Amino acid sequence: MRYGQRGVRPGTPSARLDSDGFKAVEASTTKLYQTVTLPTMSTGATDMAYLRAKGMQCYGIGPAIDAEDGPKGFGAHSDQERILESELHRFVRFNWDLVTGLAKARVQS
Repeated sequence: MRYGQRGVRPGTPSARLDSDGFKAVEASTTKLYQTVTLPTMSTGATDMAYLRAKGMQCYGIGPAIDAEDGPKGFGAHSDQERILESELHRFVRFNWDLVTGLAKARVQS
């Protein structure tokens, strides 16, 4: 077995926006949030870099936040990390629709 270097993240290409995976993300986003899906890049690190280096298309998703969180200084990994109960339920539905959409795309391939 060959191990990779520790502490070195591979340089990877961005995930494609014309893949079945991105189309499934778009469909779920449109259905549950009635908005356009925009690719963004966050400042954090991700384990997806290792998968992308092997050619896998990877997309990060996350639940919507409470509109008051930003101005109050709350957010991901803050001491007040939270989500509205209604958004949690919608995010669970989003994940369900996304996974079933990906499964359908895989079966049709």
